[in-house]
Amino acid sequence: MVSFESLINKIKKKKKLLPKKINIGNHNNNQQQCEIKKKFILILSWIPQITPVTPGPSSINLAIVLLINAVKEAYEDFRRYQSDKKINNQICKVIENNVIIEKFWKDLGEGDIVLIEDGQQFPTDLIILASSGESSPGHCYIETSNLDGETNLKYKQALLETNSILVESNSIATNNTSLESFQFFKDNESIIECEAPSVNLNKFDGTIQLKNGDISTKYPLTIDQLLVRGTTLMSTKYIYGCVIYVGHETKYMMNTMKTSSKRSKLELTMERILIYLLGFQLLLCLFSTLMGMKGDIQYGDSAWYLQIEHNIGFATFQRYFTFLILFSTIIPISLYVTMEIIRFLQVIFINKDRKMCHRENGVKTFACARTSNLNEELGMVEYIFSDKTGTLTRNEMEFKVCCINGKQYGSLPISSEDILENENLGNSISNDQQTPNNINNNIFNNTQTDLPLAICNTVVPEHSDTSSSSDKIKYSSSSPDETALVEAASNLGFKLYNRTSNSITIKTPPSECYPNQESPFKTFSILNVIEFTSNRKKMSIIVKDNTTNEIILYSKGADSSILPLVKDANNSSSNNLVGEVDTIMSSTISDNIMEKTKESLRVFSVNGLRTLCISKRILTTEEYGKWNAEYKEASLSMEDRDVKMEEASKLIECQLSLMGVTAIEDRLQKNVNNTISTLLKAGIKIWMLTGDKQETAINIGVSCSLLSDLELLILNESSIESEKKFNSEKQFGLVIDGNTLAYILLSKECEDLFYKLVNLCKSCVCCRVTPFQKSEVVRIVKDRTNSITLAIGDGANDVSMIQKAHLGIGISGKEGRQAVLASDFSIAQFRFLSRLLLVHGRYNYKRLCVVICYFFFKNLLSCLLQFWFSTSNLFSGTTYYDSLNTMLFNLVFTSLPIIVLGVFERDLCSKYLLKHPQLYQETQRGKCFNHKVFWSWIVLSIYCSAVIYFFSSYIYNESATDWSGKVGGLRNVSAFAFTCLVFIVNLRLAMIIQHWNYLNFISIGLSLFAFFLVECIYSLVYSFLGYRGEFYHVFLKVVEQPIFYTSLVLVILVCLVPPFTIKYIQRNYLPEPLDIIQEISK
Repeated sequence: MVSFESLINKIKKKKKLLPKKINIGNHNNNQQQCEIKKKFILILSWIPQITPVTPGPSSINLAIVLLINAVKEAYEDFRRYQSDKKINNQICKVIENNVIIEKFWKDLGEGDIVLIEDGQQFPTDLIILASSGESSPGHCYIETSNLDGETNLKYKQALLETNSILVESNSIATNNTSLESFQFFKDNESIIECEAPSVNLNKFDGTIQLKNGDISTKYPLTIDQLLVRGTTLMSTKYIYGCVIYVGHETKYMMNTMKTSSKRSKLELTMERILIYLLGFQLLLCLFSTLMGMKGDIQYGDSAWYLQIEHNIGFATFQRYFTFLILFSTIIPISLYVTMEIIRFLQVIFINKDRKMCHRENGVKTFACARTSNLNEELGMVEYIFSDKTGTLTRNEMEFKVCCINGKQYGSLPISSEDILENENLGNSISNDQQTPNNINNNIFNNTQTDLPLAICNTVVPEHSDTSSSSDKIKYSSSSPDETALVEAASNLGFKLYNRTSNSITIKTPPSECYPNQESPFKTFSILNVIEFTSNRKKMSIIVKDNTTNEIILYSKGADSSILPLVKDANNSSSNNLVGEVDTIMSSTISDNIMEKTKESLRVFSVNGLRTLCISKRILTTEEYGKWNAEYKEASLSMEDRDVKMEEASKLIECQLSLMGVTAIEDRLQKNVNNTISTLLKAGIKIWMLTGDKQETAINIGVSCSLLSDLELLILNESSIESEKKFNSEKQFGLVIDGNTLAYILLSKECEDLFYKLVNLCKSCVCCRVTPFQKSEVVRIVKDRTNSITLAIGDGANDVSMIQKAHLGIGISGKEGRQAVLASDFSIAQFRFLSRLLLVHGRYNYKRLCVVICYFFFKNLLSCLLQFWFSTSNLFSGTTYYDSLNTMLFNLVFTSLPIIVLGVFERDLCSKYLLKHPQLYQETQRGKCFNHKVFWSWIVLSIYCSAVIYFFSSYIYNESATDWSGKVGGLRNVSAFAFTCLVFIVNLRLAMIIQHWNYLNFISIGLSLFAFFLVECIYSLVYSFLGYRGEFYHVFLKVVEQPIFYTSLVLVILVCLVPPFTIKYIQRNYLPEPLDIIQEISK
């Protein structure tokens, strides 16, 4: 039996509703701290010696806020519970005591052997032991759409050693009878050793130990034997697998459990302000307490009727907490709830925006916001780091041209000025040019270049017709490059016909190069496959020609990784060029061919084509045997396996013979150049990070308007262009390669110099960079500036930089969904990025800036009214408002209009924002929420609070309010002042609305109507919630008096005319660009 500790495969994603610890760095910390503070205030409000208010309404206020969060959490928790229950209770067939039984997924444990049939999902991470093997022994197909969005089938391969043990029991298994073959694993104590659970979906290291008698043998396990939970078995009758990871340790769960911890810059700024306000609140309470103590000392003996406490110290201590309750609304806990609602609704508008919908093959792909915490961050981006392939380009590869033996075949889209500079090259190309489909296969060099295209790949051929005579084959691969090359080889006559775990069958065309070949099918035994990695930038396969028994290494990759490994042309041997070519080729001709090949590489790259070098090496049996032993030893290592296997591969990937160069065209996406031009005008710096070679990157940069009209500053291993002197009249574009970047990353000083240099350039292109270098480039900028960075990409190699940047955008393209799953937002095409930033980002940022300032304004305004009242009562701690009004102020009377504004407000139509991208710089530079804006709102709240209080006190305390000649009492003054407060807060919001719709009218009208309705009803209620109503008939008596309406209008005019006047003068005499464009748009 396979040895493992038993773990349970049950998943549980339910959140706890009980209180939990507050961890530093949690994005909910400040909201939780506000709730804790509010709970503390609530406790104080129930202490009779301290509280100046009735605790009932205060308790309701907090309860409603907490209830909203609790209902939201409970609903999400219930949904998760239902989902978990459905998943955990699915049935799976398990081999136990040589009999097939059924178990729930949740009951599976490590070491169980399961039977999975066609169309079923894998319940855990499994090691495939055997398969029905319709196409090849141990072979199976899986679909990974749940994991990465790719619908093309991928193949997995069981070890032939384990497959041969179980293959005879396959027919028995389906009949649910005894399975003696599985007893082998138990009797021989077979053990699987594997790496610790990891989130990496593309890597797995393990070994399996099998005993045969006294002989114990270890075999390597790789990603080819791993079946990941959530993927589906397809086009395979059944497989047997051994459970290795269960529950939350599976790769699928480890990837889905990770949540983004990013927080917006605006939210961080808001929280700093909350800290300042908290300090102000504490100081205000302390000042009021000291002033109250002074009054107690001054009037304690003479004013006996005030019943002042003789224990001044204890009374002062109590009074401090009293003022803490009175001024508690300075910190607006409802702000967090309101922002969550607004952000949630903003996300809906982003997801449903039809102008960011891409239609392809009848399928609509909308933008998707994967988080709501960063909506406003989209309006502050200053740096964009973009991948090239699949992000700026279509990722639809088309084989265009190749160079074999110095001769070019195919059509070259000559459009670059650099090509025209070399007239001799242009003449040679035009004379030798042929179409790729007309390559002469009777020339030996041509066949030796075309054949590796069909062999050196991981493409899976799928026959649409099961008849052996059919040539209709569909090629599936996770790499569009490989598919394009295999299809090109097929068009040239070298058709990849069949692939198994240990052989490849190629259908070859009639050729004089194979005079003795009786069958068009040529079979090669697969000995080793050295996979492509971003660091190696090449892939190799070692095969044995079953016709000639030659052992051949085929390798393809970037010129930077292949050309240094090519054998010197002057060193002729049997391993140089193949066949008779070596005997007739002199070193001079070989040098000439190499120069032509290198020049063709440059020409292809300048035209924006993706180039690959094709090479081979013929190995002797002794050479291969010695190397294979070292490679196998490295593949069995459980520590640093990748490093050891890469070192072993270098021993065989050398002394290569260059066979040719291929070039593939990947055209730009629709409107990429217009989008980049728009973003550059918006003041955004754009960097292109690509693994392509320098010439290709420059060509694409020029084509997409990133490097157009710029003088290029090139930094690479051979250039000295860094000595150029910067001219203030010129604009520069920086081009740097991966090797130079690797040197820069070695020290902080070099990073600082690089950052200073790149800041002098308008754009930057980094070529030949690895995924790690992409993330490091983002880090260099992110650590040295307060600017918001955005990374956008479509592939797994872009995940690191997407996660490193403040904002990550995933393109839902042809390279799966790993970039999308790691992103904060996803779009279908690069062209939608301008609308996402310049429209949605700008709107959302400006809206939330107003929301935050408005909340500080209205809460500080209500608290300052209480403060002014305290100055008139010797800071005794008496409340100015009725408790119910205090509760409903934020909850009912002022909540709805600001939510409507936060979702629907727009200062300009979207088409004008895209037409005038310079307007984006207003939000990019934080002009909507800075010290000037914040303090203007604070000063206005202080001014309005003073006007409301002193006007109310004078009107209702110092003069008669009706025909009877009576003056108003405390509650009359309070009722009038609170009415002024509600009207001014709502009308101030109305003043800043720039796009009125019916929802604005309804929300403001409904809020004011609700105020009058509640106040009137409340005035008729003598007692409410168990306490005597001090507001009985107060409001009705106030509104009966004519002076109420004239005074209300007067107070509103005195409060709101000054800000209106300032805005009028600014707009008409000191207009901003936005004001001018708003007038033009009318």
